[in-house]
Amino acid sequence: MNTLLRTAIVGTALLATPFAAFADTEAVTQSGVSVSGTYEGTATDSGTYTQELEVVVGMNSEAGSVTAKVDETGTVGDLYLDTSISSIDLRLGKVDGEMGMKASTTVAGVTVSAYSPSGAGKSTEIGASTDIGPLNVAGEDILDSDRLLSANVLLGDLTDIGGSYQKTTTGTNTILDAGLDVMDITVSVATASIGDASVTKTGDNKHALLGTMTGATNGTDVRGIKVAYGDLSAKVVELNATNTYTVALERGIMTYQYDKIENGTDEVSVGLKLTF
Repeated sequence: MNTLLRTAIVGTALLATPFAAFADTEAVTQSGVSVSGTYEGTATDSGTYTQELEVVVGMNSEAGSVTAKVDETGTVGDLYLDTSISSIDLRLGKVDGEMGMKASTTVAGVTVSAYSPSGAGKSTEIGASTDIGPLNVAGEDILDSDRLLSANVLLGDLTDIGGSYQKTTTGTNTILDAGLDVMDITVSVATASIGDASVTKTGDNKHALLGTMTGATNGTDVRGIKVAYGDLSAKVVELNATNTYTVALERGIMTYQYDKIENGTDEVSVGLKLTF
């Protein structure tokens, strides 16, 4: 194990000690250390090669767990503690680049959370989610005027429909998506009406078909459709009235891809993704 990982493990252990004392009055016994990660590299026809590495170090004990994420530069990104006190789940530390504390619990089928970001002038964010039959509804920062509301419904094993809504002082963002499996073919569609492209609360990964929407022009729509058959897929995404066409073939850890921007450049790339 290299020096970087040893440092991350020791650091997370030291961080966990004071919080563990509050979580459980009994002696804390270390039950294990886990190391996992993902390496991604991409080579293009222009002769460039880019790479990303994320190593996740986890330490588990009877009182909870500590997680540290390290990138290819040796920088520790996320570093947080998960533990529980009675029926309240706690997460303390840096998550998605932001320091804060989050507490959550489930009462009568409704999961309620309170997140307090670290720093002056930042208010506590309240969230809630629940399942009503096949429908899941959720709210993020629901006490704020920029609250994000989302819903998702699974109709059997073949159709998945979801969407989100957020209104800010600049404009309103509405995103709708759906997925359909027919035989061995998967069809995914998504559309977003962007009123405030600067907002980061654009929903979860099920909107990934549309890519990054922060570059959209306010008052425009972003649309996309993807058709996949086995390891072969084709995708069209419209952003700022310009289409980007993508064809990709996956073979094991390798992905061969062709991208074409309407009335613009094209690119051939080979990517690999190794998870360990």
